[in-house]
Amino acid sequence: MENSRFSTLIYRIIGKPDKWHDDYIDIMHQILDETDSFEDPANFSELEVGDQILSRIRGTNDALTAFNTLLNESRFKMIILDEDLSPIYHNQNASELFKEVLDPNSAKDTQTLKPSLKLLVKEATSSIEPAKQSNLMALKAFDQNNDQIYLRSINNRGEGAREGSGFLLLLVLDQGRQQELLNSEFVAQYELTEKEQNVLLKLIHGRNVKEAAAELFVSENTVKTHLKSLFRKTDSKSQADIIRIALTHESQVLDSYFDPSSGLGGIVNSGTEDKFITLKNGLSIAYREYGPANGTPIVVCHNGYGCRMMVPENCDEILHRENKRLIIPDRSGTGLTPFKKGHPESWTECFGEFIDALNLESYEVLGAVMGSVFALLHAVEADDRLKRIHLASPVFVNSRKDMDYLVGIFAPSVRLVRASKRFAREIYELWLKSVTMNLGTHYRSMLDKSLGSEERKLFQANHTLDSTLNLMVNCFKEGASQTIDGISHDMVFCISPRKADLSKVTVPVEIWWGTEDNRISKDGVDNLARQLTNSTVNVREGFSEHIYYGLFEEILSK
Repeated sequence: MENSRFSTLIYRIIGKPDKWHDDYIDIMHQILDETDSFEDPANFSELEVGDQILSRIRGTNDALTAFNTLLNESRFKMIILDEDLSPIYHNQNASELFKEVLDPNSAKDTQTLKPSLKLLVKEATSSIEPAKQSNLMALKAFDQNNDQIYLRSINNRGEGAREGSGFLLLLVLDQGRQQELLNSEFVAQYELTEKEQNVLLKLIHGRNVKEAAAELFVSENTVKTHLKSLFRKTDSKSQADIIRIALTHESQVLDSYFDPSSGLGGIVNSGTEDKFITLKNGLSIAYREYGPANGTPIVVCHNGYGCRMMVPENCDEILHRENKRLIIPDRSGTGLTPFKKGHPESWTECFGEFIDALNLESYEVLGAVMGSVFALLHAVEADDRLKRIHLASPVFVNSRKDMDYLVGIFAPSVRLVRASKRFAREIYELWLKSVTMNLGTHYRSMLDKSLGSEERKLFQANHTLDSTLNLMVNCFKEGASQTIDGISHDMVFCISPRKADLSKVTVPVEIWWGTEDNRISKDGVDNLARQLTNSTVNVREGFSEHIYYGLFEEILSK
């Protein structure tokens, strides 16, 4: 296999999202320990190591189905085909369909579609305009229950993917899922009422007007009235059009998994206005401000999974009490700030220009986890307007030796970075995709488990545990709403040696670290403090890498 195909291959990984994090770390360590050539970049083979990682992950008991949590909640029996029309995966309720569509004469290790079905798929994909192939196409084929077989394509636009490479989905409505509600985003997009949803669900699962009316215990005229409203809201002219629109939307939930440059879609957050500053290079930086306009300005460098919305629920009350004005910009490739080539290397210059544009007479900077890297790199070059730096769980690698201080998910990642930054970024994107597929459940569960013992008690005592977890999930979702390029590039940059002259940072630096931190060790924090001329390390028992949220007011008040 060519190296250029590797990025496509990794998006076929099957891994259970709630166990992926642990499997990822354990297996990466195993493979790296077993690969003699890994510490010698001259003899490093990405494909050799990559194949081992993929093979090992596929073989773990807990890495059964990266898609199953999502796919098995789908309204479809679903089979995924690669660009060669070879079936590579199916959800559990498509087991019988999978057997039915396979060519019985094909070998087990080279499973192919039945010749007649394969011909129909080829004809369908060649006769439809590429721009419309993401819509559902009804094939002239039916399953064993005489249900329609649909086809749609997913183009892989990931870095390293070949022109025209992608995946195809064979879809059949699962009549056993008739009680499943419509996708909430689809309902919100078209502002469907509950009664309109009920009618549409009946139509989707093959009922005519008379049958729908009988099952819903309403008159046929009532069903027709709801149908007219559905036609108007979806700008469609027939029942078939409405069904196609609804099913196309539901089948598109998988698209972002196959495209690392795509995001998750933004979230709605009212109460604070988004602002924008356009730099000389054309980059438009999105940011938000919190607290009193005349308060002491603190510019925040958010963590890797954060964004301009990274503030606790009661931040306004705290900021007014402490008289602090918080300014949080989205970094390039995060939230509403587009990814620009040259990031993150160019971010120090961009960040400086952003601060200049704010016309601040004086200010402080706060960096959280990976954001600490950008805070310190700015401080090295900042003028006397910068008065103080706050660092929460500061991940900062200044030399190759500093890599050994990183723990948790960063520990195997630094070993990958030493050999190949591109390969490290692609594997990290794989992990990100596995997490983002089920943010509300699995990522939230991971966050819940990663909280420090005292943090948890604090949030529970304040009745803010659920709201804090939801906040962190939503910040990740918003940060990755357009692309994950910013997050993945930031990770590789931040755990690579920066070789910065930290002796130039003469302002006071307050470092905050918890004893249950799973990003950097206490030795790493002490090592960073020694490189700074005026620093204080504040250690808190029972706090983790989420100390920014737990001790928000205490950190700002220093």
